[in-house]
Formats: sequence, C-alpha cells, structure tokens
Amino acid sequence: MPNFVQTDVNYAAEYSRALAEAYPYLSYFGAVWASPNSALYRPGMGKTMYIPTLSTSGARAVDRDRIDGVFTRGWNNDLQAVMLDMDREWDTLVDPMDILETGDIATIANITRMFNEFQKVPEMDAYLAAKLAGFAALYGGIDATTLTTANILATWDEYLAEMANRRVNRDRLVAYMTPDTYKLLKEAAGVTRFVSTDEGYRGIDRNVARLDGVNIVEVPADMMKSAYIFTQGWAVDVANAKQINMLLVDPLAVAAPIKYETSMMSAPTAQSKGKYLYYERYYYGAFSLMQRGAGFFANMSAAATLGALTVASAAGTVASGDSVITVTGALVYDSGRVPMDYALYYTSGQSAAVSLTYGSALPTDGGVTWTQLVGNPATIASQTAGKYITVALVEKTTGKVVAGGNTTLVVKS
Repeated sequence: MPNFVQTDVNYAAEYSRALAEAYPYLSYFGAVWASPNSALYRPGMGKTMYIPTLSTSGARAVDRDRIDGVFTRGWNNDLQAVMLDMDREWDTLVDPMDILETGDIATIANITRMFNEFQKVPEMDAYLAAKLAGFAALYGGIDATTLTTANILATWDEYLAEMANRRVNRDRLVAYMTPDTYKLLKEAAGVTRFVSTDEGYRGIDRNVARLDGVNIVEVPADMMKSAYIFTQGWAVDVANAKQINMLLVDPLAVAAPIKYETSMMSAPTAQSKGKYLYYERYYYGAFSLMQRGAGFFANMSAAATLGALTVASAAGTVASGDSVITVTGALVYDSGRVPMDYALYYTSGQSAAVSLTYGSALPTDGGVTWTQLVGNPATIASQTAGKYITVALVEKTTGKVVAGGNTTLVVKS
C-alpha cells in the first residue's frame, strides 16, 4: 500500500462563502456586513485601501447668445485612506479520542460552528456597533436625549427629519435598538397596531418590525456599546463605554469587508501528538464613505465629544500680515478638501481660543464672527502675530459644529 502523505488543506475561499451565506442568520448587523460596498471595496496587498471619491460643481444657466471658449474642470477627486484594523486568529486541537468518546459531538465541524455562532460573529457585531456609533459622532449625528414612552415617537420623528434634511433615503435606513429602547417603542401610545382575526387561533403580535418605512432590528444591550476590549474574544470596555440606545444606519454609507487569509486543518501527525489541528486567520474592519457621512445617527447615554482639527499657521509670502493656514483632521482629505456637506469656518484675532461645543451652532458671543475658509491651505490677510485663530468643521444642513482646533498666528512681517 502506498504511503499517504498528509498535507494541510486550506479551504479559506469555501469557508468565506459559507459564512457569507450564514451572516444574515447569525449576525444582528447582517444588512451592513452584506452591504454592496463590503464586496466592492476589498483589500488587496496589505490592510490599507484607498477609496476614490468624486465631487462635482453644480449646473449653470445656458447663454444662448454667446460662447466664450473657456471651459473649466467641474469635478474633483480625492482618496480616502482606510484600514482593516481587526487582524484575528483562532486555533484549536481536537484529540480523536475526544471525538470518539463524545459520540462525534466534539468534531471540528461542530467546534468551529460553535466558535462562529458564540464568539466570532458576536465579536464582529460588537465591533461594528462601536464603529457605527463612532461614525455617527464623527459626522455630527449624536443625540443624548433620554428616551421615554412619552417622547420616543417625537424624538424618532426628529431623527428622521434630520436625516431627511441630510438627504438620506428613508427606505434604505435600518434602525438598531436595544431591548429597552424597543420596549419603549412598543409601549408608546402613538403606535398603531392591527389585530388579525383571520387566524384559526387567537393571538396578538405586538412586534414593531417597521416604523415609518424603516426596518427595526433588536440588538442585545451588551452588543450596543461605544467601546470594547478585544484582547481575547470581546468584552465591554467598562471604563470608557457608553450605552448606544439606537443606531440609524444607511448600509450604503458603510463598507465592512472581511478577508479570510487562512483557514485550514491538519490531520493528526507526530508533531501534533496525534491530534487534529485547526487554524484560521482573518482580517475585517468597517469604514464610512466620507461623502455619505449623513447616513449615521445614534442616540447614546452621553453626548459625543468635539472632534479634533489640527490647525497650523505659517507666515505668508505676499503682504505684511498674511498668514497661511493649513487644517488637517479625520474629515479632511489629503488634498485639503472636506466632504461636500461640510465646510471649514474660522475666526481670528482673539487673545484666547474660542470655545466650541459638539453639536451646537458656531458661537457668536462677544461679537465673534466667522468666515468660511476658502481653500486649504488658505492665505488670510491682515492678521496679528500671536493672536489666536479657531477653525471649526460645520455640517452645512444643520449648522452643527462637529470638530474644531486652534493655534496662534504666524504672519509675514
């Protein structure tokens, strides 16, 4: 009989396809993991990807009586750098005698199925909930209103109105709620229910699967936190986590790619002391599309903190008092531009930085005035060295401040 040589079998591709089919049944956030963007944006070499983004100018009126022969480029392109930040692995040994003595219960198939259902997918959902809440905070979509049976419907209407004003299609939205929030919704006096008498039995279904056209998904509270620790498995970061009560998400505003690098099993060998060895390694992550930042909104137990902008000032090169201002930050492309629905504003000449509050309008106390920063870097004239400049990133449709920064001015003498 010829010798049988055992080799490792890598079935990562097949495993990935099987899990893709299972995610909608195992995951609370199946609509996001299965988003078309998750398949569109796939990592190539390494973990970092650069997502191309386009913006265009608006149309203008036609002049039927002349042409001036001057044509300009009406579009810009930017690159958004994103990274898969979850590089995970798992392995296990299985002794053939354990398989035999447990009546084929402790098989590799059963063990990996339990790992997927009770460890991997819940971990991925917890990670995704925290990331989605972070996206909502980044783009100005955080509210800390305490929800009650008396105010939940009115608050819900406010959220939907804000997202509609931000041009988010309601039919695409998914609302993720904790059981406590879902209970408040069921108990709200304004919710209309229909009781069917056509069934052969008497029953009342009090589920609220859709509200105003928005799909509702109930998610356990421990999987709706703003921060987790992923040392081994997942655990709530008790010291830093906030409770997420509700998440409104447009799945087309996010991509959550999963890349299976390795998934293999080795048959018993002398090196493994006669045991089966299973090993898998996978990357995953989630990132928002900056031009669709309006697709995230969250109700949390505490308000978000102001995002950070880094503001740099350098002496200008033309006139005395000129200062060149450069702004960088999470919502600023490498080109210096910001997403279409946002704008940079500045105020300067104060002896101290102007205080900004997340989610509030630009402050005008004490005669403070704000000017849109045109270009980045931008040269601003008639400045005084040593005075402060404060820059704010503002959401155009709501006027909310989402990020800010400041520095002292350096000017051309």
